[in-house]
Amino acid sequence: MKAPYIVPVHRTVLPGYLDMATRTRIAGWAQPDLGGEPAALQILDNGEPIARVIANQPRPDVAQAGFGEARCGFDLLIPVALPVHERHVIQVRRESDGSELNGSPIVIEAARAFDEDLQRLVRQAALGAQTNAEREDTLAFLADIADKVITAYAKAESGQEQREHYARLVRRYGPSVPQQTRTPRALIIDEIVPIFGRDAGSQAVLSHAKSLQNLGYSVSFVAANDLAPEPSTCALLEKKSLTVWHAPFYSCVEDVLHRQAGSFDVVYLHRIGIATRYLALARHYQPGATVLYSVADLHHQRLTGQAAFEKRPELLALSRSVRLQECTAAWQADGVLTHSPEEAEWLVKAVPQARVACVPWSIPIRSPAKNFEKRSDIAFIGNYSHAPNLDAVRWFVETILPDLRAEYPTLTIWLVGAHLPQHLSWPEGVRIVGHVTDLDKDVLDRVRLTVAPLRFGAGIKGKVLESFAAGVPCVMTPTAAEGLKLPKTLAGLVAKDEKQLKKCILKLYANTEACQKLSKKLQAYVKSVFSEKNTTQTLQDAIRLANKKRKITENS
Repeated sequence: MKAPYIVPVHRTVLPGYLDMATRTRIAGWAQPDLGGEPAALQILDNGEPIARVIANQPRPDVAQAGFGEARCGFDLLIPVALPVHERHVIQVRRESDGSELNGSPIVIEAARAFDEDLQRLVRQAALGAQTNAEREDTLAFLADIADKVITAYAKAESGQEQREHYARLVRRYGPSVPQQTRTPRALIIDEIVPIFGRDAGSQAVLSHAKSLQNLGYSVSFVAANDLAPEPSTCALLEKKSLTVWHAPFYSCVEDVLHRQAGSFDVVYLHRIGIATRYLALARHYQPGATVLYSVADLHHQRLTGQAAFEKRPELLALSRSVRLQECTAAWQADGVLTHSPEEAEWLVKAVPQARVACVPWSIPIRSPAKNFEKRSDIAFIGNYSHAPNLDAVRWFVETILPDLRAEYPTLTIWLVGAHLPQHLSWPEGVRIVGHVTDLDKDVLDRVRLTVAPLRFGAGIKGKVLESFAAGVPCVMTPTAAEGLKLPKTLAGLVAKDEKQLKKCILKLYANTEACQKLSKKLQAYVKSVFSEKNTTQTLQDAIRLANKKRKITENS
């Protein structure tokens, strides 16, 4: 077969310009020949001619700029796109003498990513199916490719790719091949992605994640109820070297456990709903991992108290069901984490086989509180979608606040936090603050006291600890003080009944010097119990305890 004629290159430059060259389109303009005839051009790819074109299309912009005739353009659409995985050098020359056009050549690098041209080609091919049979073939092909890409992604992220590479080297060169030290991995599973400063649950999980990092683990999250979290939320966690698994790489929690099978050393399940759904799956896909069930709080105890106060027998029945779930999860897990010593004691009695550890979460100490004499109000802090909080604030406003205002008519209680029902009406002396972005600056630097008049609930209360960490006294009920084990110097903040609660608030509110003295003691207490060092040490002990149980179970 006769080879196509190639115009030899000429050192002169053809007046005009090669405006663009892609895998599907080549366009530009060239001045006509001396006789006024449109220029005949030859287009080459990697030195081989692929097309011939006449530069006779309208280009009014060229004429307006004073470069000659208006009909001097060319715009070639390539019927079969140039291969995306090859490098292309596109040249345009005048056919008569080989003069090369200004702007020529243009180099199109081989596609190493799913660039715009490649996306366009795949989209055209996929949407070009005309029948359902063709569409089925297209879907099957795309699904297979997607699965392979996701599998490769998971292998790389989980370290399986590196382990397989090392195994190949060992087979070829023997066991003397040096192996890179493997970083242990921990996976935290929760209902939603934790957010710094949002709630006590998020603070606890993020604190434990930091402690796991301190222990040498690479830590990642997956949110069972939100596989498409806000990019800004993920970015905040990634700044702390925490990874979030999400769509489109994973469609559910099981997908993460399955695609990264056998790669995690610790699987941390937060709250009973997560433990119930994923404990067995974690065992199946991560047989070598230590499975930790983080209680957060014993939900059945909260439901029991709510059932009693609201006289709702259906909640009592639900409480029994949740209690069974919590005890079963504690029995199945290698280790059980709780923040409250009282809950730890209850779990040890209820499930003797469980390895229970009391692990706090770290709470940063704020700058020392001051100027209590210039402060005049009190605050309740909490999320009002949480039943104990809404019950507490309604009871306080109806029962306690009137007597407080009888003594101090200007005293106002701030209701701080999200999800306060809008249909509720409040008497004079109540200020609705709602959600705040900076709890310290907006609230704790301005109020004299906080209150936590909870009548039912479970676990350690984050709102109390936030107040303590800021050096602001918090007057509370025994329910709100559960799990704190306060020293004698702070025990006076706990009021056993309604009468004592009123008395304690009024006494402390009237004595700003006492508030200032308590402030230092509160911060010292938080620093000693809820430090990052203490959290990391107790979590390390809990993992060791859980590992012992796992090994005993494996050997039995």
